Amino acid sequence: MYKPYLIPVSVKGIVFENGGVWLRKNERDEWELPGGKIDEGEQPEEAVIRELREELGFKTEVVDIIQTYLYTIKTSQDESRGVLVVSYLCKLLEIVTGFELEGEAGLAEFKKFPVSKVKDLKMPRFYKDAILKASKQ
Repeated sequence: MYKPYLIPVSVKGIVFENGGVWLRKNERDEWELPGGKIDEGEQPEEAVIRELREELGFKTEVVDIIQTYLYTIKTSQDESRGVLVVSYLCKLLEIVTGFELEGEAGLAEFKKFPVSKVKDLKMPRFYKDAILKASKQ
């Protein structure tokens, strides 16, 4: 009998501003793209727009889907069997509010990095690949 493989979906936004890309430091002390999980009944593009507004205080629009990647985080409570990470290139339309200082995963830190520096960051390889791909669009 078929048993479905159920995993969470996380949407991430790649937002460039003045030659830099906005990143978030996570609880594993790694840099990652800002974003989060889809709420029930929400479309993925709606979720990434909502997450970028909540985390960065940015009003954005989705330009294109850049990458999907099945990522396993062994130490995670809900992602130890994998999480489907969907990364979107998003256009910054307006800065609406400030950064989220404390999110669902604890204290939050956001920073803009020059794209040329991303390769040297403590960050999963697939995020680096997505940022590089998006920077060429």
